[in-house]
Amino acid sequence: MDNSRQDMNRGLFVLVLQLLVCVSVTGLGLWMLLRPRSFQAFLNDEFQLLPPPGAGNRFVALLLGLFSLFLLWYGYALARGFLGEILFLGRVIDRLVKG
Repeated sequence: MDNSRQDMNRGLFVLVLQLLVCVSVTGLGLWMLLRPRSFQAFLNDEFQLLPPPGAGNRFVALLLGLFSLFLLWYGYALARGFLGEILFLGRVIDRLVKG
């Protein structure tokens, strides 16, 4: 009985962690898509990874747009996997209850 309870706790932890990653990736993608100058300024101010916004470099804006679309797609893929896990767990619990 203790082992199954421990497995349930681990499963719940993994589920919550997956949800957190899904929300984080999607949020970052939305930030990059909706406010690219703000994101570029953040990366420039905090890490000096990109040139400052408004420096006339359209290549950086294009890369940020493409990467934001990739992050949104990846967040969508994670959410679909998450939904699949929830539905699978629902079927397992249903079978356990019905015997």
